[in-house]
Amino acid sequence: MKTIQQTLNAPDSLLLTLIKSLTSLSSAKVIVLYMMLLLGFTLSLVGQSEFSLTLNDAWQALISPDSGSIKQQVILSLRMPRSLIACLIGLNLGVAGVLMQGLTRNPLASPTLFAINSGAACLMALSSIGVAFISAFPIEVVTFIGAALGGFLVFFLGGGLSSHHNPLRLILAGIAINALLTSLTRAALIISDDKAHTLLHWLSGSLSEADWQNWLQLWPVSLVALLIALSTSRGLNLNALGEQTASSLGMNVNALRIRVCLAVLLLTAISVTIAGPIVFVGLIAPHLARSLFGNNHYMLIPASGLLGAALVCWADLLSRFIVPPAETPVGIITALIGTPFFIYLVLKEEKQ
Repeated sequence: MKTIQQTLNAPDSLLLTLIKSLTSLSSAKVIVLYMMLLLGFTLSLVGQSEFSLTLNDAWQALISPDSGSIKQQVILSLRMPRSLIACLIGLNLGVAGVLMQGLTRNPLASPTLFAINSGAACLMALSSIGVAFISAFPIEVVTFIGAALGGFLVFFLGGGLSSHHNPLRLILAGIAINALLTSLTRAALIISDDKAHTLLHWLSGSLSEADWQNWLQLWPVSLVALLIALSTSRGLNLNALGEQTASSLGMNVNALRIRVCLAVLLLTAISVTIAGPIVFVGLIAPHLARSLFGNNHYMLIPASGLLGAALVCWADLLSRFIVPPAETPVGIITALIGTPFFIYLVLKEEKQ
């Protein structure tokens, strides 16, 4: 009995967690996910362009770059960073969603519904109009604080800080805080007369301005946050049994909450900084992953990330084909997909 208890108390090392997650990603379903993501990424490099790009152009740009080729420069300078950023932001939001659902044991939890996205967007909008005490900070810090503020208000007003919280109350608090933060964001939009168009485009969730500088800004923070997220896999598996049961098995619930919240805030804040609030990815991806792979977070976290990456990549590709040559913001595409999905989940929860 003592040996069992010691095993339960001993947290997985990060290396062991990575090994467990990677070995879980070997089924035929995962291979299909990889293929979907790879196909979407490849098509996003050449799809809907004024230069009639081909797959051969993309291949040559990768293996034998030619600085004199306009087509290759378009692929390497514009399409490649945009596609990489789309995949990584989708990965971030998918993982953030599954962490929130695992921690709160609420199937409707996501960065969108819990006002984390809108909190980051609101403070970034206020920073853009020159609010003194906000604009003095780096933009990454501003979005992190905004995400934390939005999430804390929802949890505080919705009773999420209590061990006996009501999921419906959390959702209602999220709707209310989202409405408040969106109103403040619109007020900033009205005030920022000369920046209104750029700010409005960003608030819709757009990847049209993504470049290599954004990628260099995005991936280090994302990597740290994803490693933290993976380290919570064992804790979230135990948390699914209930906080009291998890505590009796030796899990430090408060430490788990801190790690999950830190990972979610980092993943969401840096994604909003780069592309604006892309909604519902953190709701859709975890549910699809759970229906395909079950509830083991060693598998669920990376699978949700893969699905989120594929979703944003394909949504970004679709955004170029709706009203060419103009582009529809990718956030609108994910909203069109996510809204009926959210309604379906709510109706499903009511029946249960």
